[in-house]
Amino acid sequence: MKIIIMLAALLFAGCGTGSKSISSIAYYDLGAVQPAPNNRIVASLRSIDVFAVSWLDSSAMQYRLLYAANQRRQNYAESRWVAPPAELLGHALRKRMLSGSASGACRLRVDLDEFAQIFDSAKASRVVLEARVQLAEPTGGEILARRSFSLSRPAASADASGGAAALAGAVEAFSTELHDWLGGLDRTAAPGLNIAQRCRS
Repeated sequence: MKIIIMLAALLFAGCGTGSKSISSIAYYDLGAVQPAPNNRIVASLRSIDVFAVSWLDSSAMQYRLLYAANQRRQNYAESRWVAPPAELLGHALRKRMLSGSASGACRLRVDLDEFAQIFDSAKASRVVLEARVQLAEPTGGEILARRSFSLSRPAASADASGGAAALAGAVEAFSTELHDWLGGLDRTAAPGLNIAQRCRS
């Protein structure tokens, strides 16, 4: 009987430890996303779809220690994104660039290749966001334009919180660069490409 009571006590203690571990996990998102000012792109786009490489297809917050384990991609044990990076990025881009009434017909595809915190030393880190973008016309799926983006931002602190804040800034900078690139394609000076005309619904 005493053995049974002891086993039950150990099991209860184990469950309590597990619950504490789960509740101690910190969940991060990209913060409040504001629509881009003077948004000229709404009239050209119908949708923005974001896809990610397989190793980014989870809510893990990933980092790499360049100074100690260059080939190891690691995850924070007690910190998570609220959703996979592709979902977070897609939500941010759509809210920032498709606010209002999106009346266009072109589709924007974003392939996310990197979304991680990089430690150059034990006390210094930065974040990296890398993506490939394609603008496709409404009919036939012809690619009107494509471009690769690579952004890096320093993290204020060498931990998950610092990485999350820096990646939120990188996403905002990416959306600005993306918006400006698309706006450049819409200028009459762009040879053979006027997306205001090509992306009419």
